[in-house]
Amino acid sequence: MKSDLQSRLTVRPNPEFDRRFFYVAYGLLVLAILLFTYIHHFQPQLLKVPDPANVATWTNPTFEHTCIYDRMTDEERARIRSQGVPGNTLPELLFNEIFLLVVGLLVFRHVRKHYGSWMANCFLIGSFVFTGMQESIWILFGRFTGTSASQGIGEQVFGTYWFTRGLLWFIETPVFVCLGWFIWAYAAVWVVGKVFPRMALLGRAAIGALIPMSQDLWIDPVATSPENMSWVWAKGDCLLILGIPHPNFIGWFSLIFLFAILWEQLPKWELRWGRLKTTLFFFFTLVVGEIAILAFLFPWCYVLKQALLLMGVQHGIRLPAGW
Repeated sequence: MKSDLQSRLTVRPNPEFDRRFFYVAYGLLVLAILLFTYIHHFQPQLLKVPDPANVATWTNPTFEHTCIYDRMTDEERARIRSQGVPGNTLPELLFNEIFLLVVGLLVFRHVRKHYGSWMANCFLIGSFVFTGMQESIWILFGRFTGTSASQGIGEQVFGTYWFTRGLLWFIETPVFVCLGWFIWAYAAVWVVGKVFPRMALLGRAAIGALIPMSQDLWIDPVATSPENMSWVWAKGDCLLILGIPHPNFIGWFSLIFLFAILWEQLPKWELRWGRLKTTLFFFFTLVVGEIAILAFLFPWCYVLKQALLLMGVQHGIRLPAGW
């Protein structure tokens, strides 16, 4: 028996449109991945890609201006300077890509079985592009300008962050990160829909966003530890939670909250406008939404900084102390 959520999201099959949508959308996505993978590995100067094997070449941020630098011992710093970022070998990169691809395919089968091909494709491609663009805009903004929405207290801001490893890339976001976002987002939406089938959409979207955000609270500190360094953050944020700048968690919540709301509107929009117009409107709204989220973070960080200064805070706050 279908849950209330599944019943609300049921759409009529349209094999001809779904087939065209599949070939066009995934064709463009594969071309983008091939292009940016080539640029990242063979033309890194175009996007100023830092060399994970040589931290002395890093800028915006430099190695010394990353959050992880302060968490390292002198021995760990010496090892990174001589050996580069750990885990950047071909077998490890292949494992990351293949593992997330297999899990992603299993999750995609689940979405397609319960909601149909069109909604499954919208979720996968939408979440892939949504997170890939959001991450990449933030990364490239910091890399090319050396600034950030994060407003430092008592120290200068040196860029934002960047991912240190990846085999396949979508702009400046590893493909396995985009797949991971799809897996987490769908799992949260599905679980919340099962547990709270009669809850209003805004409430379910909020709970669905809190689940991955809470997971990120304990995953990020491990992933950014000296032993892993999967990505590195620039110093200068006025509030760090477990060593991670707080806009990261705001971004996680906002992205999944907005995405869950838009995705659940697809059946209603399709009845009103048809599948083609709905699909185009869905992706257009995603782009507008992520621009709005980025635009929100700039004034938010500024207001938070001013509030902390009024309270007499002279240096960035770390929760817990010592991170």
